[in-house]
Amino acid sequence: MRTSMKTWMPWVVVLALGSGCVEQPSQPNRGGASQAELDRIRRQVVSRTAPTPQHALSFNWDNKVELLGYDINVQNNTLRPGQSVTVTWYWKCRAPTGDGWRLFTHLDDANGPRTNQDNVGDTRRAYQPERWRAGEFIRDTQSFELPADWDSPTVRVHLGVWKDGQPRMAVTPADRTDGDRRARVLELNTGVQVQLTETVVPRATGAITADGRLDEPAWANAARTGPLVNPSNGNPPSATEAHATAQMLWDDTNLYVAFRVTDDNLVDPSTERDNHLWEHDAVEVMIDPNGDGNNYYEFQVSPKNQRFDTRYDRARQPQPFGHLDFNPETRSGVAVTGTIGNADDNDTGYDVELVIPWSSINDGLAHTPPQAGDQVRLNLFVMDEPKTGGQRSAAWSAPRGGDFHALARFGRITLSLEAPGAPAAAAIPVPSAAAIPNIPGLVAPLPAVLNNGAVPVRRPAAH
Repeated sequence: MRTSMKTWMPWVVVLALGSGCVEQPSQPNRGGASQAELDRIRRQVVSRTAPTPQHALSFNWDNKVELLGYDINVQNNTLRPGQSVTVTWYWKCRAPTGDGWRLFTHLDDANGPRTNQDNVGDTRRAYQPERWRAGEFIRDTQSFELPADWDSPTVRVHLGVWKDGQPRMAVTPADRTDGDRRARVLELNTGVQVQLTETVVPRATGAITADGRLDEPAWANAARTGPLVNPSNGNPPSATEAHATAQMLWDDTNLYVAFRVTDDNLVDPSTERDNHLWEHDAVEVMIDPNGDGNNYYEFQVSPKNQRFDTRYDRARQPQPFGHLDFNPETRSGVAVTGTIGNADDNDTGYDVELVIPWSSINDGLAHTPPQAGDQVRLNLFVMDEPKTGGQRSAAWSAPRGGDFHALARFGRITLSLEAPGAPAAAAIPVPSAAAIPNIPGLVAPLPAVLNNGAVPVRRPAAH
């Protein structure tokens, strides 16, 4: 495998890893290079002869800049943590971009953006697109070492063109971008094996009513998660972090998920379906049935029993919130112990039952209806707005980053006909406050104040 074009002399630049994936600011005087240095670099990296990259690509930025392909010096498309790689990108200038336009390179792990190399290499330092001339072919060589602590099975490389204070330059074809004007140009394997959170989910032994009470006998044999963990590091939650547990069951028709949330400050200003529930208090189920990263689903329920649901074609696509016209016939119920929206008291929390029909997530299921032994990839979350402000969260399978859409980190459930081997704990007791069931056709009345605990309850319209 050749690592550079025969017509151009190979060269390597050592990378200083960036700390994020916001484009790095322009360097004064193009990196401090003299005019003589700029001219020397231009002579080295520019040609009027079309290159023949090892790997051909065809990306176009506003009919001004084209990416023709790349050379790379890895074997078997694998770059392991701690190893170095040299990539040479081959660009063509179709028309001048104007002042200020520069290149960026982002490295993403399976969780999302991890680091960048915007200013790495002589081309980036001294001959950015703002200086390119129509008809030029530009060689852009970058070398970097994958961080030794890289804990994702893949490293994804995105390229683009940007300018301070402006949107990134539009790139086509759109179906090969991430929806944020970043071209998806390269994906390498790292050999990292992700340790998945797993559990066996037994078949429900009787009917379940989605009222938030969890008092059906079937819940006694449900799979239990234990306390949800810190999303960033997978550690058990501290006293100041979000606290919740979850349970799961299934049958031929539905997946049943229950949450018990401990929360001393219930916050839920939602008024209708698909409000931004995640900004305050809510529980969430995300399902990528076969774990392929395509056609996955998101379901949220708030303390007022409002629901948010959407479907994505791939990670966070389409932007900003997927297909919001996805409104499956899910059912949910919430039982609240406390006062929603009153920061002056100390609440206890809320319990949720969510019923997700298999028919609404059948794209990617091994069988429809599912069978014992089938596996499903999913994750469970709780979002909480504490009295101190901000937001905190917890997860079943820690995404180990700030983005819950870390599909490679979703846990795995195996459907079973048997109850879990360990003795089942008793069903969750009924909260002292009234439940908030999802009752089809019910019109939402004005909030009522109950005498037993002064808990305002809003019964939502049918979802």
